[in-house]
Amino acid sequence: LANPKPRYPRLARRRGLEGEVLLEVKVGSAGLPLRVRVVRSSGHPVLDRAALEAVSRWRFAPARRGGIPVTATTRIPVRFRLEG
Repeated sequence: LANPKPRYPRLARRRGLEGEVLLEVKVGSAGLPLRVRVVRSSGHPVLDRAALEAVSRWRFAPARRGGIPVTATTRIPVRFRLEG
């Protein structure tokens, strides 16, 4: 379970862009993301791309059915908020 925080794109930071991206992730039985797609955009393509790139590298605890790891789909919100 390694879920590094998405990198806040420098361009987005300079422009004061904030938003939330809702991603749908298909997680394989080994806990690796098989497919990541944007379900709801932040309204800023640069933030959407940063969220996709980060979550594509995440590792998950796989879903289990009868104690056996299986492929499953989940939704993950990724928020970009500037401090101060």
